[in-house]
Amino acid sequence: MRGINRLHRYVSCFIAPAMLFFAASGAWQAFRLQESRKDGSYVAPRALTVLSAIHKADRISGVRGLLFRAGQGALAVAFVGTAILGLVMGFRMTRPRWPFWACLVAGIVVPIVLAVIRNG
Repeated sequence: MRGINRLHRYVSCFIAPAMLFFAASGAWQAFRLQESRKDGSYVAPRALTVLSAIHKADRISGVRGLLFRAGQGALAVAFVGTAILGLVMGFRMTRPRWPFWACLVAGIVVPIVLAVIRNG
């Protein structure tokens, strides 16, 4: 268990900055804060526009684009891996286990409900 805990700690420290960046930029993109309104009622801050372009990476081409996408893929794999390690640790360390299962089920159900509401 110590090995899993140590691996989770170091992988989490490595990916936390990127995870926070992509979560924050994804959140402001959900509200389209990076896009100015055509009627001029809202002008997007330049920082949000630039950082959103990094989040999307759709305009990066060639070797730079390939390297950036490979980095994104590696971060995604590391994020999934550390999330799985966190779940294993949570399952093994939580007593009683019902709070663990309740949080896990809520973490699955809430996004599904939000997706249904959005598309409904």
